[in-house]
Parts: sequence; structure tokens; C-alpha cells
Amino acid sequence: MQKKHLFIAALSVLVLPACALQRAAVVPSPGKAAGPSAHKVVVEPGSPGMLPWQRPYSVDGIRYVPLLKADGFREDGLASWYGLEEHGKPTSNGETYDMYKMTAAHKTLPLGSNVRVTNKSNGRQVTVRVNDRGPFVAERVIDLSYQAAKELDMVDHGVIPVAIEVVSVTPVSPVTDIAPIAGQIYTLQVAALTDRDAARSLSERMQKEFDFSFIQPVQTEKGFFYRVHAGKFKSKADAEAAKASLAAKGFPDAFVTSRQ
Repeated sequence: MQKKHLFIAALSVLVLPACALQRAAVVPSPGKAAGPSAHKVVVEPGSPGMLPWQRPYSVDGIRYVPLLKADGFREDGLASWYGLEEHGKPTSNGETYDMYKMTAAHKTLPLGSNVRVTNKSNGRQVTVRVNDRGPFVAERVIDLSYQAAKELDMVDHGVIPVAIEVVSVTPVSPVTDIAPIAGQIYTLQVAALTDRDAARSLSERMQKEFDFSFIQPVQTEKGFFYRVHAGKFKSKADAEAAKASLAAKGFPDAFVTSRQ
């Protein structure tokens, strides 16, 4: 079962299995996955320079606008949690979800926000880092990792009333962080891989080869991929020459792309 990701290209529309939406009336315990369900996700283009998770997006027609700043943010509502059914899968900022780390999903807080969560039922508190989007269920304000849920003593309850407060925001520097480039530029897409570590390794190799490389996580109809790009070329002719060089070095499927 795949988790909903919002790396989608501007104005693209996908129908995706959505565990975040399935954490509804009954939150699945580790090892008990909810049944599959399809939901429509649309990510808007956003302003120039915006990262994918900073752009407004809609889930089944409900629009969400991520906050760019969260100083003093407070919110009350219900918290749910997610565990084994998502363990090892990508989060919305390109990290790998680890159910034993103190992380969480929120619909609009900046990714990288450190949030204090108070269990109103027993007074317990934890601090989690937001690295994912969700939960897309009415009255749910945050979706916690299994470890955070355990420390709040909510695993057996599934859903609890909480108060959340942003205590700080750590700048996000994930594999999706791409330095802005002025003007038209050409790059090579070297490969599209499903393994994040393999993509990182290839990107490091391309960094040595071309002095520039980045990874673009994308959700497609065929699944989730890490696209490895390399090189910055001012002309298509230069990019085509680099493509030929890469083909001779064992990458015959590389092709030229352009971006502003």
C-alpha cells in the first residue's frame, strides 16, 4: 500500500492509494493495513522557487495552502498515528519514514517544523519533526509516528485529543533541494530509480563528473521514482555532447531536459 506523496508535477492529477486518508475511524495498528482506496491529488504550480511541498494542493477537491512561516502556531484537535504499514516508504520531503523516529505528518505546517504535542488525556508531551503531509481526515490535526504515539501512551487508543505548538523550524535540505538557476538551462536525466540510496550514490558520481547533480522525487502512475539529473549546460548542443559522453560510459538512456 503506497502513501500519498505530493511531489507531483505542477497541475498534474493522479489517483493514488492514500493511507493518510485511511487513518480514519479505526487507525491500523502495526502490521494491520487498512484496505485500499483511491483519492485524487492535485498540486498547483505555486510561485517561482517554491519546493513541491510548499505549493497549494487539493485532496479530493479540498484545497490546502502550506504555511511558509509557523512562528507561534498553535492548534487543538485529534491526533492519529501510523506505523508498520508505512515503514520504509518515502515521506513528503523525500526522507524514508521510520516508525521508530519522532516524526509526524501535518497538512500545512512547513516541513522541518519541530512541534510539541500534548496528550490532553494524560498530560504527556513529545516533540516531533514534521516531514510528511496528512492526515486528510476531518478534525485530525496531526499524524504521529509509532514511536511518538508510544511515548504519548496512545497506541492502544488510536486517536486522542491533543494540543500542538510549533517550537522551532529546522530548514529542510532533502534530496529534493535544488539550487535555483537563473535563465534557461539544460540538464541530463541520467536515470529514474526506485531505490533512494542508489539514487544518492549515482547523484554523487554525477556530481564528480559534472560538478552538479540533483535528485527529483516524483510520483507517477507507474510508482514512485527518484530521477537523477546531472550537469548545467547553457546550450542544447553542449547537453547533447555530454549525453553522448555519458552513453559511452554506460548510460545510454540519459536524455536532455530543460528548466528555467
